[in-house]
Amino acid sequence: MIDNIHKHFWHYIVYFLIFGTGLLAVLFATGKSDLQATLIVMTGFAYFLWAMVHHYVNHELHPRVVVEYILVVVLGSVLILFLFGV
Repeated sequence: MIDNIHKHFWHYIVYFLIFGTGLLAVLFATGKSDLQATLIVMTGFAYFLWAMVHHYVNHELHPRVVVEYILVVVLGSVLILFLFGV
């Protein structure tokens, strides 16, 4: 696991930036549920795009990986939208 983190360190930094920026943007948009919903979906889309880049660079991009990430993003986005009451 540690070797994997060292090998893909910059990929993980980008993931943290995506989620950190998305979280801050959603928190700053408090009271604007339409904007929050848009930001949540955009964060999920950015996560999906970066995951595709990550797997493409590592020659691990297969249709099942794409479907898995689509399902994770949709499920995660719906769950967060529900929790935020958007």
